[in-house]
Amino acid sequence: MPSAILIATTRIDLPESAALVAQMADYYRSHDCEVQGGDGQARILVSIGHIELRSNKNGLDVEVGATTEVGVVQMKSAIIALLQGAAPDANFDCRWKGAGQSNGKLPNFRELTVGQITDLSPHMRRLRLHGPDLDAYDAEGIHVRLMIPPRGKANPKWPTLAENGMPVWPTGEDTVEQRVYTIRDMDADAGWIDVDFVMHGDNGPGSAFALHAAEGDLVAMTGPLGADLPDANWMLFAGDETALPAIGRYLHELPEYVGGHALIEVGSKANIIPLETKSRISVTWLLRENVEEITHSLIQDAIRAINIPKDSNKVYCWAGVEQADYKPIHAYWRKEIGLSRDDCVAMTFWRKTAA
Repeated sequence: MPSAILIATTRIDLPESAALVAQMADYYRSHDCEVQGGDGQARILVSIGHIELRSNKNGLDVEVGATTEVGVVQMKSAIIALLQGAAPDANFDCRWKGAGQSNGKLPNFRELTVGQITDLSPHMRRLRLHGPDLDAYDAEGIHVRLMIPPRGKANPKWPTLAENGMPVWPTGEDTVEQRVYTIRDMDADAGWIDVDFVMHGDNGPGSAFALHAAEGDLVAMTGPLGADLPDANWMLFAGDETALPAIGRYLHELPEYVGGHALIEVGSKANIIPLETKSRISVTWLLRENVEEITHSLIQDAIRAINIPKDSNKVYCWAGVEQADYKPIHAYWRKEIGLSRDDCVAMTFWRKTAA
């Protein structure tokens, strides 16, 4: 039976809310979400639930729905953040009714301590993080939002959740950085998760944390995030080092009958790590060191070289890539190959910055 949908609602005092509804609808359409309605109303279907926006003379009515309390909390935060970005001078001191009442706590907030540290390759380090009550993370969704405190803080101040659904982050010397990572492996009964970090020195809070990590260091997480893979008998995975933990986790969990390909771009042979799978998926490593001058996208070329079967009962394509690769890959699968939005997903895992 389908899971029951949990609902939360609020009203926001927003002038010109019809224009904001149209702006939100355009935003979600640009991210390949199904959007229904018009004339100041929109129902937006996303991977974990729905958002309904209704403009009226008193402001903007908002409804979010998801199958879990965590999903409801995530949806509240997401839509309020987008609306704030579109109307930065508006008053978002709203109150939610219904599901997702968190009493000021981030969903499934857990404080963790660093345990075993393992270098998988010159640019990949695994940290085993220990904490209590991890059953909620041994379910749908393989990603978490890690919260990284200032280095050397013995008693970090962690974010809380405001009544409007937005996190309240510590500031100044207590500033906490956040990044999304994949749970590569876990044992809820034993109280640990493994998280793999791409290492690039002190550039970025995640890499810096992993570089200087020592047993007993504190970090926190909230989640889980994301959705499970659909049932398919042929799959294509594509990504670079940043997507390697997710691809590795998926391959490890896939059943024997699934065929397909995994295309993984790394810098050199030294960055190839063993990947276990019971499936029939073949793994191809794309090495940047083998290309004298990269003037095109290795991952895009490799994706286009794969023949997606037409006679398969069900296919599914997944990519976690740099921002510049996201739109071309998404457009190729959706417009050229003709896959439905349920049969493929491409995500931006990182963005290049100017030198």
